[in-house]
Amino acid sequence: MSGVLRIFMLRHGKPEFPGQGPYIYGHSDYPLSKLGEKQARKIGKALSRVKMDRIISSDLSRAAETARIVAGSQGEHARVEYDPEIREIYMGEWEGLTKDEIKENYVDIFRERGLDLAKVSAPGGETFFQASERGIRALKRIIADSGECSRILMVAHGAVMWGMISALFGIGLGDIFRFGLDHCALHLVEYRENPAQWGQYRLVRYNWSPDLASYNDDLV
Repeated sequence: MSGVLRIFMLRHGKPEFPGQGPYIYGHSDYPLSKLGEKQARKIGKALSRVKMDRIISSDLSRAAETARIVAGSQGEHARVEYDPEIREIYMGEWEGLTKDEIKENYVDIFRERGLDLAKVSAPGGETFFQASERGIRALKRIIADSGECSRILMVAHGAVMWGMISALFGIGLGDIFRFGLDHCALHLVEYRENPAQWGQYRLVRYNWSPDLASYNDDLV
């Protein structure tokens, strides 16, 4: 590592849902929509002059497809590595249900989770705290394995990346809906092997997009 490692965290593009959606879709493996493909091409073009030493993606289709599109703008040398530990938060019995179905059929636990997102999970699923621990564990492993790299791209999901950022910078996990997490927007984090006055990690950009038209209200 050359002293500073720049970690570009990219949320996947908008997925394609069956039927009327949107659904709760943690580990549910929905592909990219046509809009998601367009978003991925746009961010790929914006990043084309930033040569990544590694591209690491969640193995879920919406992230993997985003990563492959972005990798295509990096040149023939670029390849995508797949890491299941940076999958989205697992939503247990709520996977594939709509929010209205959950509100109607899981009244008490839905209310409890709304009051404490960090520690209350969907039945059989992960808490935000557990997803954050998993994400930080993956991030530290990726950093340790990155050798002399100076720039890496991590293509993952809103909640797991939020978990990493909240843990690194002391932001409450339950504040997730106060901060934008747009499809195909970037968070740029710098890691320093030798800590600076502000520590080892620095949040350089949050929820950045090359096109304001891509912003929307569709959060995690």
